Amino acid sequence: MIKVSIVVPVYNVERYLAPCLDSIRNQSYSNIEIVCVNDGSRDRSRDILAMYQSVDARIKVVDKENGGLSSARNAGIAAATGDVVCFVDSDDMITRDAAAVIASTFESTSADVVTFGGSAYPSFKSYPWLDRVLSPRDVVYDTFTPDIFEKEACDPFAWRTACRRDFLLAHGVAFDEELRFGEDKLFLYSIYPRSSKTVFVSNKLYLYRLDREGSLMSSRAEDRHLRLYDHLRIFHAIVKDWSDAGFIESYGSELLHLGCEFLIVDLLSAPKAIRVDLLNFLAAIWTVYFSREQIDGLLSDPQYGSLVDAVLVNRKRAYGVSYKMMFYAYSLHSDPRDFFSRVWQRVKTTGIIGRIGRSISSRLPLSRRAAAGLFESVVFEQQDASMCSQALKMIQLESSQANYRP
Repeated sequence: MIKVSIVVPVYNVERYLAPCLDSIRNQSYSNIEIVCVNDGSRDRSRDILAMYQSVDARIKVVDKENGGLSSARNAGIAAATGDVVCFVDSDDMITRDAAAVIASTFESTSADVVTFGGSAYPSFKSYPWLDRVLSPRDVVYDTFTPDIFEKEACDPFAWRTACRRDFLLAHGVAFDEELRFGEDKLFLYSIYPRSSKTVFVSNKLYLYRLDREGSLMSSRAEDRHLRLYDHLRIFHAIVKDWSDAGFIESYGSELLHLGCEFLIVDLLSAPKAIRVDLLNFLAAIWTVYFSREQIDGLLSDPQYGSLVDAVLVNRKRAYGVSYKMMFYAYSLHSDPRDFFSRVWQRVKTTGIIGRIGRSISSRLPLSRRAAAGLFESVVFEQQDASMCSQALKMIQLESSQANYRP
């Protein structure tokens, strides 16, 4: 019977921690261990962990100095004793059958890696891109192919992928503790090429909390320069890992194409004041790690060739990129379901059009649709706060009863 180790990194999440741990404790599959890594929390998170540990022998608490999410996950992997390791962020939740589906999939397929689906929490805050990446199809890959990244809903979230622990240890795969943003994407690009069998299941087992105040994701969204630099660092880390592992020779052309999907449109449309440094960074990655033949192939690519030329050959074009060029580039690789929303979002948030639009909207009354959305958000926040508070009260009661000695 497969034992599933569920690693939960914990840092200053006292409001959300109880519902998260309740969702794990209440799994229909009993052969689990819950490895909670207290990453130097300064709020009541450690006290909450102690209460849960006192009532559930499956819970193991690892205390460490604050080192970030990657460091906490690595500490959890090191402390885990199960056959399979998966991850749950401490403000999220999993469905009651999550561990059962994970265990049965590994049992029936002998996979190294299993990726499953998820749902936005709350669902009304979701959007087409997120729905798509959280909705994998049912498919098995008996060997690695870059089609995994092109065709499957496989990234960028590590918390919906489970791995055999001996697979991680044998290949020395871990989260990069120097990369403070995008560590999930690097982890996934590290495990899939090394996996002898990768299985995707469509079951939506994970509840991903959106828009938690103070999260790293929300802080990066506010600073475009920092976000783009982070994306370049992620790509560089992936390229270096593939180069060190010998994957570049076989799959370098595909990785170049994937990198263009991830980076090039945003970099070429960045403000001119920051564009030169970003493009120099990208050009350096390309020329250092990839062969001349692979670069020439990218330059002749019908989808991205003209944009690559603006980075490597005719840099003047990179500083005069028009919205027409960006529109064309977006249309090449954007799904029709969210293409126009992406373009409109860029228009709203950049330049004089964006400033005028924000100025006008701030002076207009809420539309009926906007008012309904605001009401729905307020109701959810109240219900969610009540759920979190009730979960905390219940564990306090359960813990006090367990520790009571008449």
